[in-house]
Amino acid sequence: MNINPDKVKELVLLFSELDDGYQKELMIRAYELLLKQSQKNLINKEGKIFKNEEDYKKEIEKRSSKRARETIELLQILDQVGDEEKAQLVIVLDKLSHGDLTKETEIEIKINSKKVSIKDYIEEILPLADFKSANEKATEYLKEIDRI
Repeated sequence: MNINPDKVKELVLLFSELDDGYQKELMIRAYELLLKQSQKNLINKEGKIFKNEEDYKKEIEKRSSKRARETIELLQILDQVGDEEKAQLVIVLDKLSHGDLTKETEIEIKINSKKVSIKDYIEEILPLADFKSANEKATEYLKEIDRI
């Protein structure tokens, strides 16, 4: 699992700005990328060599499409199977994966929001800026606009 807290924070903030429709669209896209990532990992594990980056991307896309079709076919078959048989399948898969199927990962995201002073904000994002000078010039500019 590749977790960069800054990227997670940015992603959560972006996601929270979206309405339900765009959130759903983003989740669909995320699952597509996860499928591609799994195929990319398999290709890399195989050590397969490609003539160029385009061929590499085409292979990822081809395998991802094939896996998506197979998954849809499997889901259609599972719709016809009873819960008892589904439970048996899950147990077999869990045993074959040495318990990894039922491994749960818990991620806790805590979002705090607070107002910070403009001085602290500028010093954090632009540490080389002279806040005092910038503040004086900004104040003069606003005064001039107010006179117009």
